[in-house]
Amino acid sequence: MKQFDILPSQPIGFTRDETIAYRDRLLEDASRSNGEWVWLSGASPPPYRQWLRSFDWPFACPDHAVCICVDGIPCLWRREWLCNRLSEWNGRLPAARFLQDDLMPGDETLMFRLDMPEASDPSLGISGNRKFFGRFPVSRQHDREYILPILTATRQHPDFWASNQTAWAHPRSEPAVSILMSVHNMGGTIGWSIRSVLAQSCGDWELVIGDDASDDDSLEEACFFSDPRIKVIVQSRNRGKAIMMNRLLEEAKGRFILELDGDDWLPPDTVRLLSEALDQAPEAGMATALYAWWIRTRQMGPVWKSTISSVCQQNPSGLSAHSAHPLVPRMYRTSLLKAIGGWWDREDRFGRIFEDIDLTARLLEHHLLVQVPAVLYHRVICGSSISQRNRDLFPAWRKSR
Repeated sequence: MKQFDILPSQPIGFTRDETIAYRDRLLEDASRSNGEWVWLSGASPPPYRQWLRSFDWPFACPDHAVCICVDGIPCLWRREWLCNRLSEWNGRLPAARFLQDDLMPGDETLMFRLDMPEASDPSLGISGNRKFFGRFPVSRQHDREYILPILTATRQHPDFWASNQTAWAHPRSEPAVSILMSVHNMGGTIGWSIRSVLAQSCGDWELVIGDDASDDDSLEEACFFSDPRIKVIVQSRNRGKAIMMNRLLEEAKGRFILELDGDDWLPPDTVRLLSEALDQAPEAGMATALYAWWIRTRQMGPVWKSTISSVCQQNPSGLSAHSAHPLVPRMYRTSLLKAIGGWWDREDRFGRIFEDIDLTARLLEHHLLVQVPAVLYHRVICGSSISQRNRDLFPAWRKSR
């Protein structure tokens, strides 16, 4: 007796279009399947599939279960339930490979959880250390560790499921934190950045997005979300990040300002912990923390590399004669940010590359910095970005200050 059908489509890419294409292929594969259970081919390591095939089928799985997880990874799905879930799915992800995690049911009783056996079994293609074959490599473990909390926190948002009619409360007129996001041609990533804001454990925020004359679907993605705490501003001519950030600052109502790039994202406790740090340190003008460093790949999307502290003990601003590393993350007191004139209001290449380093250096000349010992930002490095392509301009920028 055949235990389950394998859906052959593999997740590739990180843009929303690529994720939607993967969803459509899975839906087509599942619709053609005749089995009660299906396996997403790219969802989990092959030894899991080999091990599950060794069970007497059907094994002791509750009749009401729709998803079978092995070591916390979703592997098997009831075909009919998966088809319904796929047809409703409307979320935003950092890469197509996380779709199976977003499809997991929110009701724990609908999942059946198993653990891989400790012993090796050559007949199942299993040999050596269980940790080598039975779990993802370290980078993949961190991928799921950092992604799953956002998925879980936002599954009930009305923008993500067609059947969910939940409404959000009206925003406060003066939120504690204004999150400012300047975007230009970030349609493939901005949706996940916004979703991470919606996942915040503290809801006392507003998100002000400035579209700096994008010619892709960035504006469409920014306007997709119906949450009343989100405001979108459009600029008809591309003038660079510094100009846009000052315009967003004029719109901000919070007593704190948090920067978020349209290809990065926030852990769920960022707003709460950074604002608490500034509340508890009235002498500080800025708060930062640790950040997770990710490398964007074309096939897999962002892949976790390491955890970094951008604070230099000798020079907290990170500014030196030969190089500079921006403080990440960055939350400011709004009053102090406005007092120093905000961002360097220039449209040249320096205003588009080093605006963050310039601002923090000027602010920290007069005010203290407080650091939270937790990962509160996810920074994605893309080799083709304007900042990465122009790092050698730093000495010239330094002279122009």
